[in-house]
Amino acid sequence: RLIDNFLTFSRMERNKCAFEFEHLQVADLVDEAVESAGERFTGENPCLDVEVEPDLPAIAGDRDALVTVILNLLDNAWKYSGDDRAIRLKAAASGKSVCIKVSDNGIGMSPRTVRRIFGRFYQADRTLTSSGGCGLGLSIVKFILDAHGGSIDVASHPDSGSTFTVKLPAQRRNGADS
Repeated sequence: RLIDNFLTFSRMERNKCAFEFEHLQVADLVDEAVESAGERFTGENPCLDVEVEPDLPAIAGDRDALVTVILNLLDNAWKYSGDDRAIRLKAAASGKSVCIKVSDNGIGMSPRTVRRIFGRFYQADRTLTSSGGCGLGLSIVKFILDAHGGSIDVASHPDSGSTFTVKLPAQRRNGADS
């Protein structure tokens, strides 16, 4: 994952990240991301609750890139939560968008940190987590979402966990943008 992040970052820097857009079902993206995340979420002591609203409208996007978005958010939720993790991934329709929310019961962030987390190489206090990283994950998430006409918002408070909300334009039932 770290190597993939560096390669994506390198393409971002050179503006050479070409995405292949296709008609996608959000439920498939969620399934693929959860499967890629591995047993830490679904193993002996599952800590991930997944809820995908039925009959979500499709979205247009690059499958691998959007799975990377979800996976990076799940990785951060894992990394910044303690041993008694409770992580929730929810996908639902919201107006002309599809929202994907990843919530955790982790350490949370100050407003100052929230303003800075999408910057390249920015990392929250490394002493609060045992997992490493390079501070590229959320800047890559933002880059991918910008290229898809989407957005990301964060709600967080210290010691109260965080919720990251991704919004992507929904497709109308005939395949056109909503």
